[in-house]
Amino acid sequence: MKLDFKELFKGILVICSYFLIQVIYCMPFIFLYEKNKISETTLYLIIYAAMAITYLIAYRKTIIEDLKDFKKNYKNILKITTKYWILGFIAMLISSTLLASINIGNATNQEQNINLFRESAILQGITAIILAPIIEELVFRRSFKNFTNNKWLFALVTGLIFGGLHVISSITSINELYMILHIIPYSTVGIAFGYAYKEHNNIIGTMLLHALHNIIAVIEILIIIL
Repeated sequence: MKLDFKELFKGILVICSYFLIQVIYCMPFIFLYEKNKISETTLYLIIYAAMAITYLIAYRKTIIEDLKDFKKNYKNILKITTKYWILGFIAMLISSTLLASINIGNATNQEQNINLFRESAILQGITAIILAPIIEELVFRRSFKNFTNNKWLFALVTGLIFGGLHVISSITSINELYMILHIIPYSTVGIAFGYAYKEHNNIIGTMLLHALHNIIAVIEILIIIL
């Protein structure tokens, strides 16, 4: 099993940039938000659009190469990604049901998404379905591409990082450490996408299935708030 810690460190730096540039892109617009000139969903849309453009430019060579490959091999790429997404989705449903049965509450990330959709379903839908899959696949998958040749290690590491960063905000005190259990449903689909990406080596495939997954999540939220 090959491990390249230099590439792992590069991936960690990209994740750091994920948080840093959110702050940088937020600064010119936070004044408008605080003065109620723009809504929270508008602010998020602006930030995510700027981030998507940034990472698309940074990984433009990968995007161009993968688009060419996707045109030639889209059937196989989508077949592989769909297969593992279904397995991850089933695992997510089972783990979510088990967590609900012990009544540990929703992750903060989920509650925030519901509130944003109540504010503007259209703007938040654009962010969730189009922009988030682009950003998250490039940051959490592509940036770690070369740190190992082991599919399972790659899938587990990238999936757990993805899941962990989505639930970490739910833990506000030592008494809420149990909320870390939400990392299980949040990581399952990420692990599935990681394994699929390592198998077909095409980020476009995981972006598209990530978008489909988010469409289902959006429909679920709309059912809750309507």
